[in-house]
Amino acid sequence: MSSLKKNIGLQMSYRILTIITPLITSPIISRALGAEKIGVYSATQAYANYFMLFAMLGIEYYGQRSIASTQTRNERSVMFWEIYAVQCTASIVSIVIYYLSAFFWASTRVTIMMIQGLWVISCLFDINWLFFGVEDFKTTVTRNFIVKVATVCCIILFIRKPSDLCLYALIMAGSTAISQLLLWTKTVKYVDFQKVQLAQIKKHFLPIIRLFVPMIALSIYHFMDKTMLDLLSTEAEVGYYYAADKIIYIPLGLITAIGTVMLPRISSIVGESKEKTEKLLSKSTELSICMSCAVGFGIAAIARVFVPLFFGEGYEKCVNLLVLFVPVLFVKSLSNVVDQQYLIPAKCDNQYTLAVTGGAIVNLICNGLLIPQLGSVGATLGTLMAELSVLTISAHCAKKEIHFFRMFSRYSYYLLFGMTMFIAVRFFDLRLDIEQPIIRLLLMIMIGGGVYSILCMTVWLKVKEKSVFGGILNSLSKKGAIRKWARWKGLLKSFR
Repeated sequence: MSSLKKNIGLQMSYRILTIITPLITSPIISRALGAEKIGVYSATQAYANYFMLFAMLGIEYYGQRSIASTQTRNERSVMFWEIYAVQCTASIVSIVIYYLSAFFWASTRVTIMMIQGLWVISCLFDINWLFFGVEDFKTTVTRNFIVKVATVCCIILFIRKPSDLCLYALIMAGSTAISQLLLWTKTVKYVDFQKVQLAQIKKHFLPIIRLFVPMIALSIYHFMDKTMLDLLSTEAEVGYYYAADKIIYIPLGLITAIGTVMLPRISSIVGESKEKTEKLLSKSTELSICMSCAVGFGIAAIARVFVPLFFGEGYEKCVNLLVLFVPVLFVKSLSNVVDQQYLIPAKCDNQYTLAVTGGAIVNLICNGLLIPQLGSVGATLGTLMAELSVLTISAHCAKKEIHFFRMFSRYSYYLLFGMTMFIAVRFFDLRLDIEQPIIRLLLMIMIGGGVYSILCMTVWLKVKEKSVFGGILNSLSKKGAIRKWARWKGLLKSFR
């Protein structure tokens, strides 16, 4: 359990870095490039993401799960090279097809499309799944930290005007490719080189494809929003959606970091102890709900002040988009618990495929109906309906083993706390007579954080061991009591 807490802490620390960096870079990018250029970047990156999907197939999850199940170094080495052989083949094919399509069909966007191809090339060297499988999150976090800091510095130094769009794309895609290459220097710690036969490789194709199908479906409602906005609306609408989506996925990345750590851990115990699995999932659920309610309702409460301060002029539409993204954040965090923390580790691949395929179909239908009329708002509503569909189907499929709906309702009071915080912040905002937006924003954050924390503490102190946070507080209080007893015992001895 201590290693699990350490890994969660490492992932959280990196996710916090991913929160800080956009807070630094997004104002620079939004002002330097403008909504239209950001729309071009978003649309071309979405196109590259489709080929990244085919390059990686379903190996991210399959690789983690397979590596986590190995017992010896030799077994792990053979498993690694067998899976990587599949990845290498798929990546090379995807790279070739991408550049051919970009050259012949991209028309006016050829240059930036060529640069965005570095995202696809990076898949050839992506072996994060090895380190996640052995639960070595320190290596990946350290690498990501160094690369992220370097990326931020480059953006600050070199991105100045709309014509820097290609340079921005090069910084983002190039840094990803470099970060993937750096991991290969650490592979000798866990695997040795092994020659593998075609017959050994072939056995992985079917289970990888089973996870690849839901990956296709996931990409449809993760990237198709931007693609359909680009086709059915304007570049500016793509830019608004990209800006709001980027902000909301910052805290989502922090929340889903729990799932990244939990996947290999639950993969190793899911067949041994249902009670232990359910206990871990319950704690993860509480963490996810608590964090998503705090951040989601908090962002919605400060959006009116935050957006013009953060993005500058011309992004006013993002205020409504951020409010609409709040339920997306909440539902997505719950889906992460069911899908990545249970269905995939438990090898319920068919159920997972059914859930995400259903979500993709809903997303396509909603986007087709709503985007022509509502633009970026329609894309956001389509995403919400898709995520609700995924959560409903996946939780229903898993209810024979784990009753997630009952687990979710157990922690529903965090929703009430979030709404109370929202009302409190909006109430004080209407009565704050402060013109400086930064001071106004900071006061709103302090008020919201204070209200939410007080409400949570009242529950945590009552439930104690029944809540992951209450258990932490209880253990801290016990440690404090022990220290006090030790001091008093020492004083008594001195009087004897």
